[in-house]
Amino acid sequence: MGNAILEALQFDEERGVISFKDVRYLLMRPEPLVEFQKALEERLGEGAQELLYRGGFTGGHLSTKRYRETFGYGDDDIVQFMMTMGGQIGWGKFQVEEYNPEAKRLIVRVTCSPFAEAYGKSAQPVCHMTRGVLAGMGQALFGEALSAAETHCLAKGDDLCRFLIQAKSA
Repeated sequence: MGNAILEALQFDEERGVISFKDVRYLLMRPEPLVEFQKALEERLGEGAQELLYRGGFTGGHLSTKRYRETFGYGDDDIVQFMMTMGGQIGWGKFQVEEYNPEAKRLIVRVTCSPFAEAYGKSAQPVCHMTRGVLAGMGQALFGEALSAAETHCLAKGDDLCRFLIQAKSA
């Protein structure tokens, strides 16, 4: 199987822009993001988690809205596409453990998280951007405020990262 995302990327040499379906992306190593994260943590403590989460949330929410409005994807299609895309852009292998629209709950496993791998050992989960992306997608799909937790993290010594996204009313 090829990588449909990489095959569909467009490069505008004149402008130095990489895009996928007219949405700009950038390629970078995970280490600079993790160093940014660690610097935020030094300065802000746990507040750093919220900032990284918010950045991921924006990306997940905007992507979900675009796939629905521009490409006509249904909710199930969006979830599957986002899981595939996560792996194809190098964020690890995403697998849906549970997707329950009625209960407004999504559980996703991610193996080989570049954030956890670059971060190294931690007593706390560290994949705040991934958690945010999944929550942003979840809010766009479920239409209400959600809680989002990383219940397992490779950086904590777990075998994988696991995210639980669910309606706050649950």
